[in-house]
Amino acid sequence: MGRWRGLAVSVVAMWAISAPVRAEQNPCAIIDRQQGWPIIGETCDIGQGLWGNQSPDPQSTAFWVQCGATQGVPSRQFYQSLRQGLPDLPFQVQVREGRGRCLIGPYPNLDVAQLVLKRVRQFGPTKQAVLRQTRQPLSQPAVIRLPPLSQTQSTSGAEKSAPMETAITLSHFGLPEPEAGDKQYTEKSMSWLRVPYAQAAPRCQREGMVLASQQELVQVAQATDQLPMRLPYWVQGAKGVDARSGKVVTRNADAALNVLCKKR
Repeated sequence: MGRWRGLAVSVVAMWAISAPVRAEQNPCAIIDRQQGWPIIGETCDIGQGLWGNQSPDPQSTAFWVQCGATQGVPSRQFYQSLRQGLPDLPFQVQVREGRGRCLIGPYPNLDVAQLVLKRVRQFGPTKQAVLRQTRQPLSQPAVIRLPPLSQTQSTSGAEKSAPMETAITLSHFGLPEPEAGDKQYTEKSMSWLRVPYAQAAPRCQREGMVLASQQELVQVAQATDQLPMRLPYWVQGAKGVDARSGKVVTRNADAALNVLCKKR
């Protein structure tokens, strides 16, 4: 299935993640990619896990959310499931002594880390996630954007009776899985597929989706900043559309452009 599902339009905080070029300036810099995962070096201090009812050390200066532990680098399938269920969090992996740990963060603020942990635990594959604490000062803290937590507030009778308009969000879309020989590039800390128009619609159809229309692309681009903007997108009607402006910029069917699929 598609590689990610999206976030709702409402957002409670913003994030961005970058990979500094010089690891000596940031011991937690991304130094490699394996199975799709960004890999951080062994010198990055990810601290100790807060297991059970253990209280945080008041001397801690940073917190990570550990979203899993495996032998070696976790599978590409696990990475893709996280990108689908939690597409807006900065995942990375550290491998130390053969043990691979899925990590989110780091965050200098405990309250923010606990909010992220609560959200991550709502997602089935990571419901056993835990916090980790470290005293290592952060040279590159994660600036996050967080998806909304599950709605728990009750609505009034008037609100319940009012008609609801469904907004288009990234949760309505997906990306086709890459195949051998596909052109890809990296933006938004992810690999994005590029194909000519003849392959765009069939690739969506093979995964039970349809190629997005021009209107749908524009709507979702306005709702989130998670779409790459470097290249246009193929949409229905053999049009290459700039997601930012919504304008048709090419009709060259041989051009290798981004693909956005709409779930049925």
